[in-house]
Amino acid sequence: MNSFIHRIEKQEKFSQLIKFILVGGLCVVFDMLVFVVLFDFYHVNYMVANFSSTVLAILLNYLISKVWVFKAGKYSSRVEFLAFMFFSLAGLLINQGLIWLFVEKVALEPKSGKILAILLVAIFNFVTKKLFVFKG
Repeated sequence: MNSFIHRIEKQEKFSQLIKFILVGGLCVVFDMLVFVVLFDFYHVNYMVANFSSTVLAILLNYLISKVWVFKAGKYSSRVEFLAFMFFSLAGLLINQGLIWLFVEKVALEPKSGKILAILLVAIFNFVTKKLFVFKG
């Protein structure tokens, strides 16, 4: 019986990871589209475009994660939202620092730097949301 329960728990965790990846992928596409529109078409500075597109993607990610990826939060909706935003803003600061580093010091093109920053911050985002914001 314990083996059966353990298998179900593993499947639930794997399913959650797949959902997180799908939602993350959708939000990355959204983030990049907004970034490209701001940077390429409106000629907004890459740091401002990154900040703006990331904030919008964070809000989209919250809505989808709350409904589809994670179970109800550990806290009230208000506290859950504030915790989500706190860790998302920490991720945003890391993202801003990484894109600056990749563009200014490594001499990558801003879109390439943004993609690398997104990939690195995704790990931070999953762990903090799972441990501190949502249940399981």
